[in-house]
Amino acid sequence: MAACEFCSIAAGERDVHVLFDREGVLAFLDENPAREGHAVVMPKSHREELLGVSEAATPGVFEAVDGLAGDLRAVLGTEGFSVFYTSGSLVGSVDHAHVHLVPRADNDDVSLSLDRTALDHADAADLAAAVRDRD
Repeated sequence: MAACEFCSIAAGERDVHVLFDREGVLAFLDENPAREGHAVVMPKSHREELLGVSEAATPGVFEAVDGLAGDLRAVLGTEGFSVFYTSGSLVGSVDHAHVHLVPRADNDDVSLSLDRTALDHADAADLAAAVRDRD
């Protein structure tokens, strides 16, 4: 297996602009930012997934996203944020779980559009029941 780029960052082997470093979580400025302040937040230990698993790292990562958003809002005066997370084969070249926190402004050029369709209420009812029944 090739060395994990984000594990190298967590180990201090690569220089990044660190925003947050504590309690098993690291946040740093993205090397190819969509906007000023675009941050990557990740567990320091290698994880390929944060959601739907019982991992101790998950709450810390999302608490760090929340706290960092407040800090970036105070420093940059940002109007809002886009937060996104992908996992599995969708993450691209980095298989270390991470969250992107992108400060937003009115009329910025960031586009995170999703193709949308009308909700099929019968399918939605079936899905909602199946999820609720897992308890």
